[in-house]
Parts: sequence; structure tokens; C-alpha cells
Amino acid sequence: METYKIEIFGEDENQIQRMEEVIQPLQDLEGYSLKLLWIDGDSETDEYSVFELQEIIDQQDGILVDYEQLENLCYKMENVTEALIIGDRNEKNLFVNIEDENLYDNEIVFEFVHDSHWQIITSDINVIDTFKVSFPNSNIIE
Repeated sequence: METYKIEIFGEDENQIQRMEEVIQPLQDLEGYSLKLLWIDGDSETDEYSVFELQEIIDQQDGILVDYEQLENLCYKMENVTEALIIGDRNEKNLFVNIEDENLYDNEIVFEFVHDSHWQIITSDINVIDTFKVSFPNSNIIE
């Protein structure tokens, strides 16, 4: 299975894209289920604890989310320093492919790489095309 990789930056390579901007093209991709495997950063309110969310993610080996839930989470985060989200059209794969050795067997893997940029790895070239249109300054990695 061939995989494709795209790196998303802001208007230049030093500007970081906010998570809500990066996930926006997902709403144009139909049929994908999503699972949040990790997130770290700061929340905007004391009511919302990133630490508590991380505990739930750990206990459940990730949290299934739809686009709207993921978008709402983004708006509750003041900034995101790390994130890992997987997507697949076969929801069962999201329960099987969660370990490092098979993580990339999912159809889409979103990683926010240590405060620098987003990487999207996918087996679906349409995903790359969708993100390239939304982020013309992005780099497709061969």
C-alpha cells in the first residue's frame, strides 16, 4: 500500500497552524471515522482540564470523535503542543491499529510534531489533494 505525506505550516515555515484550521478540510472527506489518541496543550478555561482528557484517552486507548466534536475540542484549547489523530473508513481499524508498530496502517494519521508543524500521512491521495488545496504552502514529502 502506497502512503503519502504532507507537512502543513502557516504562511511560512515558522508560523504554526492552529489545530482548528488544520482539521477543517476533514469536513470535506466523507466516510472517515476519527479517533483522538493524544493531545497536549493549554485549555482556555479552568472548567476544561487537558490532564483529565489525557487520562480518559489513556484509559480508553483513544476517544472516537466526529468532526464536530473534534472542532469543539479545538476551540476549547488555547494552544495545542502535541496531537495524534487517526482516521479510517473502517471504524474497526481504529481499535486495532493504535500501537506504534501498526499505527500507520490507518488510512489517515495526523500528527502535530513538537510545536513545529502538522504531518498528515495517508494511503488516500484524495486526502493529500484536499489538504494541498487548503494549505498551498504545505510540502508534499516523497
